[in-house]
Amino acid sequence: MTEFEIKDGRGFAATSAGGVLTFEIQGISERDEIREKEYRNIYSRYAMDNMNMKLGDYTVPFWGEGHNLYPQHVFSTTSENKLLPEVIHKQVKFLFGKGPRLFREVIQGEGEKQRRVRMPVESPEIQDWLESWEENGYNHYWGYLKNLITDYYYVNTCVSRYHFAKSRRLVGQSKGKMAHPIIALSYIGSDEARLATQMNSLTKRIANSDCQWVILGDWMQPDRYDYEIYNRFNPSDPFRYPTAVAFHSDKTFTKSVYALNEWFKGLFEWIKASNLSPKYLNSYLKNALNAHIHVIIPGSWYNKQKEIFETICRENLTGEAPVQSEYKGIKLLNEKGVPIQFYETMVDQLIVSELKAITTLMTGEGKNQGKLWASTKWGEEGWEFKEFPGKFQEYFKSIIDFDKRADQVILAGKGIASSITNVENDGVISKSGSDVYYNYLIYVASLTLDEYFVLKEINRAIHLNFPEAKSQGIRLGFWIDIPAKLQETSPSERPAAVSTPDNKNNLHKNEEQNKEKDD
Repeated sequence: MTEFEIKDGRGFAATSAGGVLTFEIQGISERDEIREKEYRNIYSRYAMDNMNMKLGDYTVPFWGEGHNLYPQHVFSTTSENKLLPEVIHKQVKFLFGKGPRLFREVIQGEGEKQRRVRMPVESPEIQDWLESWEENGYNHYWGYLKNLITDYYYVNTCVSRYHFAKSRRLVGQSKGKMAHPIIALSYIGSDEARLATQMNSLTKRIANSDCQWVILGDWMQPDRYDYEIYNRFNPSDPFRYPTAVAFHSDKTFTKSVYALNEWFKGLFEWIKASNLSPKYLNSYLKNALNAHIHVIIPGSWYNKQKEIFETICRENLTGEAPVQSEYKGIKLLNEKGVPIQFYETMVDQLIVSELKAITTLMTGEGKNQGKLWASTKWGEEGWEFKEFPGKFQEYFKSIIDFDKRADQVILAGKGIASSITNVENDGVISKSGSDVYYNYLIYVASLTLDEYFVLKEINRAIHLNFPEAKSQGIRLGFWIDIPAKLQETSPSERPAAVSTPDNKNNLHKNEEQNKEKDD
């Protein structure tokens, strides 16, 4: 029988026969330190999640880790990226499709072939109410929805303000356009909206449901401007307040108040690195030692030019020969035309003059491009030109390769295929129609929840204004058209540019290739 005892990575093993073996586990203290550091990081993030600020009688939970500027943080980081703004803009356009349309779901087919299908619905009353928003001084409902989609894809949050009629509680008792209790909805940017509560934050952790107010303001300068305080919209008592703000978002795991998007935290370092890549390249072009040519000037040439300058200056001063005003562009008389004595810098000026003449043939657009380095070599007469050793290509290639990898990671983290964002290797647009088509189908099939969150309040408003629409299952949805494959359309249905006489042969060839690939 063997007895073991281990403590802090050290221990012993003793046998019943009296043998004892001591041992030490290397690295266990380091592992404990790493583990404790991870725990400290978790606790610090948890503490930051529960930070808040007092604003008069209200407590405002912070949206962000250690700050109250999460939307601003996301935008400031992503807006500098060459890829993300356009990717998010494409997501907005993909979801918006051809615009919002009223529909009703119906069941088609039987048995295993049974499926739910959206059937368009024409409702002049609802459509007139939607189109009346602009007439009543609010933004068009298309613009309202487009702004909500943008906020949703940046911070998974949508904020809307309800504008009620004065007679909002007299639902259905009057007729005409103003009979509807809800006049319109308006978009509120998530960057200016924060939830608030009046509960004592020390008694319990603040939850989303505890926040019954929405405060609008400039959170970058919280002490400079006034704030607007609104009651939060309550679905169980929708007409209680003269105006109300609906603040809803997708639930983020472990977060009790606000939502965080799924990709920003994980991609943060990649986004920063991608943003820095062009800065590194530009900084290198601007500031690096960009000398490609090394000029070796023989010392014998230097001494020969020195002797010439000394001779000319002496003869000018003694009058032994006619006065020579300059030599190879270097002036040998002062401003009054009087000969000057020899100075060592005359040779240096000659070297600079010669180098300038050479570099005029090498200059480029870059600030420090086309430069050369000069040194003196003894024992030979002619100047020698050698390529300056440098790792320019390796440096540029490493930056560009990393930048490509960052683009791949960003697209993967966003969950959107490169083929439908027109981003492929080396910036080439995807040439495979099948890849684009099927990736687009997969992506569109994943937009159900996105549509639900964006349209949640406008569909609620429709059902509050038109109870019969709710009973009939009518609601608003985005009309996302799925294009047909080229081989499934007749020539008359195809775009004119595709079926021009000049490319009929190519069109036929592409159809056959696509058909073989699909088969």
